[in-house]
Amino acid sequence: MSKNGNIASFFKPAPKAPQCPQPQTSRTKASPTPPPLSPSPSPPPLPVLFSSSPPAPPTSTVRDRNAVIRGSDDEDDDDFDSDDDFPELFSKPTLPVQPIRKEVSLYATPKAKRRVLEFHSSPLTLNTKHKFDIKALLKHAEADNAIEESEQRTAALLAQRSPIARGEGVANGAHASLHDTMLDVLSDPEGSQDEGNRGRLLRAVKRTEATVGRREWYFFDPQRHPNSTAIGVRPAFPKAKAKGVWALLAPEGHRSEVFEDGLPYQVQCRMQDLPDDIFLWVLYEAPYEKSRKLRDEYVRLLGVCPEQIGRLLDKDVVLELFRDIGAPERALSASPRPSGSLENGAPYPENDRIRLQTLLRVLAGTAHALETQALTRTMSILLRLGIDNIVREDQVVAIEFQDALLRIALAVPWRSWNNFCGDVSDSLYSHTQEATLRWNAVSSIPLLHPKLTELRRRLALVFVFDDPRRAFSTPEDTFSIRSVIDRLDQADEFIVDRTNTDYFDLLALSEMLSVAVGDGSPPTGDTSSEAAVKQYNSDVDELTHRIKFMWSNIHEQGAAYMSRLEARHQLKDFERKLQHVVRTRPPPRQDIFGIHAAEDETEQPKQQQFMKRFLSNKKSPPMTPQKGGRTAPPK
Repeated sequence: MSKNGNIASFFKPAPKAPQCPQPQTSRTKASPTPPPLSPSPSPPPLPVLFSSSPPAPPTSTVRDRNAVIRGSDDEDDDDFDSDDDFPELFSKPTLPVQPIRKEVSLYATPKAKRRVLEFHSSPLTLNTKHKFDIKALLKHAEADNAIEESEQRTAALLAQRSPIARGEGVANGAHASLHDTMLDVLSDPEGSQDEGNRGRLLRAVKRTEATVGRREWYFFDPQRHPNSTAIGVRPAFPKAKAKGVWALLAPEGHRSEVFEDGLPYQVQCRMQDLPDDIFLWVLYEAPYEKSRKLRDEYVRLLGVCPEQIGRLLDKDVVLELFRDIGAPERALSASPRPSGSLENGAPYPENDRIRLQTLLRVLAGTAHALETQALTRTMSILLRLGIDNIVREDQVVAIEFQDALLRIALAVPWRSWNNFCGDVSDSLYSHTQEATLRWNAVSSIPLLHPKLTELRRRLALVFVFDDPRRAFSTPEDTFSIRSVIDRLDQADEFIVDRTNTDYFDLLALSEMLSVAVGDGSPPTGDTSSEAAVKQYNSDVDELTHRIKFMWSNIHEQGAAYMSRLEARHQLKDFERKLQHVVRTRPPPRQDIFGIHAAEDETEQPKQQQFMKRFLSNKKSPPMTPQKGGRTAPPK
């Protein structure tokens, strides 16, 4: 190409489509031949859409220094009005023919334009792919092992404190083991720079209640020596007594099927002549029977033998039944127990729990025909069983236990009720002196009948006033709000001291005090005069003030001292009970004089004079508006 070539050589016209010819238009105006021009800056290449062949690459040209640049500021463009010398460079491009689209229904769902795009699962976060090397994998494995070991140590720590899994009472050895376990979990290994923190950590743990718990007592021994009945040697069935209508029990191979079918129960309901030996065999065999259906039939058969129950099931046989299932002498003996004596307990096996449940069902089913002495002995033993946590932790045992208490209380005649409550309270009073254990026994009595509610209150009065004689009379005869106030002044157990107070005992005493107060025994009948009611409410207010003073001296120190928190909240609940339940009516709000106007009528004239003086000083005649926005007093 020449150095000063024509500008047409720089562009190549787009080929024209044969199917869509376009008329060419050009200007025919004559114009003088312009001087040779140097090529101007090339425009950008056309899109591929406008040409089927790609444009030729631009050629480099050398601009002449004397060439005239068209469109410059100091030259006239009149000579360049004609573009005849330029070829048809910018012809209208030919658009490709698009296929005819099919008719789309108006109600058809439009098809979205699909694009191959990749989005993250969340628009708010960027998911980065981590590439782990062998060091990162080892680090994660070590972290998982550390977490697993920590969980195992924590499980061992909890098992060591749980009486069911651990099977031990509160002892010094358990405290030391628990301290060691906590140090292993919390402190650094030996040889580290922080090894000196172990002593400080141990002292910090001792200052809290991490190793202190409520006193516990267990009805059964953990390592009792099994007798002949416990190893499977049971008394043989008295075949010699299976005569007459009871001969159906003689064949040993079909005896179980006969009992399961309920034939002995039907015969006894009609004949009422069950032999004594068979009755005693069923009585002792029921707790050890493995078949649940047989146990149910045994209990049902015993319940329809009132004559044998009253004659054969006396207080000594009741003791033998508890001994037969493994109860120790310390739980059954009537001799006083020294204060603070705690025996180690054990997790009760499933067989022992089943035997205990069956014996409770037997006592509940035969309570209606027991003599009063047998009822008293049975209730005394059951309340000692109530000290054990098994009656609260095992739901099935708790249901059978409460049902037995209810049946026994209902079977006691009213003429013997005072002596029954007194003997039971005296037996439990001499059994233990610990407030927490006594509260366990009191709280095990359900509120299912007025008799049980009264027995619960009598026991609480005995333990609060430390007087077993109070149980032989009704609470209305031995209780008054003034006596409770005097007891709080005399008893050292109710004094709150930051250093010497046992908050577990204080919590138990406050619970028993709330039960002992009950409804407060307000004056009724002839004693329900206005002066008596006023004095009663005054005593309740004084007792409320004492209780508030007690819980206000207990400073909460977080969950590390849970006994303080529980004792404080219990006393606050007792205070609200005194104000809204024990009181004949809720206390009125105090007025500006600090007195209760609704109850002290002598102060009403003073209040009326004060209000008259106050209102007379504040009264003023209203101002009447005038024109111009001014106000003037009325004429």
